[in-house]
Amino acid sequence: MAIVLGTNFGYCVLAAVGISVQCVLAGAQVGAARKKYKVDYPDNGGGRFSDKLSDDDWIKFNSIKRASDNYSEQVGIVLTMLMAAGLFMPRAAASLGAIYMVGRFVYAAGYKASGPKGRMFGAPLMALSLVSLAGIAAYNAALITFFA
Repeated sequence: MAIVLGTNFGYCVLAAVGISVQCVLAGAQVGAARKKYKVDYPDNGGGRFSDKLSDDDWIKFNSIKRASDNYSEQVGIVLTMLMAAGLFMPRAAASLGAIYMVGRFVYAAGYKASGPKGRMFGAPLMALSLVSLAGIAAYNAALITFFA
């Protein structure tokens, strides 16, 4: 079975671009937090500069940093699953990519506002979309591998 990229695959590309831009913006928030809290490089939140922060400011800085780090840790997986699922079901994959972005936004906003407990509102949306993308990709890959 040949895979033909139709015009609907463009939606997946748009979702991938949106996810990538969102990831870059999460990193920019860390840059702003570094300036606000005076945590210079190479301190990642546990070094000499962050030692000078109050406990509340240390938690605020590290919450912003962890939200960005978590995005960086997962972005490769999400983009891979988005593109793989998009080969078979582009509109569904793009929709799941958009849901992931909403979940990621809620996750980061909650983390920034309330610390680690605040991230739990966006995490289920992210997990649901990622598992769904992986399911679409795996199911269709198995179909063309074993039954085509």
